[in-house]
Amino acid sequence: MIDIKKSPTAQALPYIMPILAAIILISVYPFVNGIANSFYTNNVFGGGRTFCGLDNFTDLFSDNLFWIGLKNNIIWSVVCVSCELFLGMLIALVMNLPYIKFRGIYRSLILLPWATTPVVAALIWKYIFGTMGPLNSILKVFGMTNPPNWLVTPGYSLLACIIANIWIGLPFVVVTLLAGLQSLPSDVYEAAEIDGAGAVKRFFYLTLPLMKSLILVLLTLNSIWTFNMFDIVFSMTNGGPGNSSLLLSLYSYQNAFAYFQQGYASAIGVICLIILLVPVIFYIREVKNEN
Repeated sequence: MIDIKKSPTAQALPYIMPILAAIILISVYPFVNGIANSFYTNNVFGGGRTFCGLDNFTDLFSDNLFWIGLKNNIIWSVVCVSCELFLGMLIALVMNLPYIKFRGIYRSLILLPWATTPVVAALIWKYIFGTMGPLNSILKVFGMTNPPNWLVTPGYSLLACIIANIWIGLPFVVVTLLAGLQSLPSDVYEAAEIDGAGAVKRFFYLTLPLMKSLILVLLTLNSIWTFNMFDIVFSMTNGGPGNSSLLLSLYSYQNAFAYFQQGYASAIGVICLIILLVPVIFYIREVKNEN
């Protein structure tokens, strides 16, 4: 029997405890364990692990591959997030126009890349960017006799992965921005149009300010997802050639499962966590300023 004298929180506690226990087991424990592992070195052949303090982090900052991965991660995240936001806003604005026919079909088709498994999508793009793939065949038709070897050339491998990731992540941005555009009050736009404001002014002085909160949430989530992306690069280039497309997530995976350096891999994860706190803190500060 439920004691009616208890507070609603006390009455609900027995029902939410299983969910809290599952969250702690699935999310909190691996998070805490990963941070703790960064202070240990693993003795793969001797068994057990040894406390090493900050040695993993000091070794990390003197590791040239770490800095290569960090540089690639910054390029990867900035280009992917900015291009997805720009193209997503452009497509969402077009799809929101009332006189566009078959809008429902277009909105369904735009979801296809997002519904594709990332590994499968990466393998498709690996075929497209292959030396004898469709892209190079098209370039030869247009007169380029020696098209680049996209996936095996240091100057192009990361670019190829970026294009594939934008193709996969763009639908989520489009759908989110389109939902935001459709929720905007129409009377404000009608008043602005009567006052003589053109489409460009309405976009910069009405649409962007009204969608600021949504765009901030989208940028924060997309930055975190993109920075932690692993499967696209792993499936297309595996960080090559010559580590030119190496990302920190892939480098952490290699240390954990190829070199059996779980402590070192955890240290990379901790550094990634600290870096990703920057957009989160920026988002929280902006939300507080709005309120």
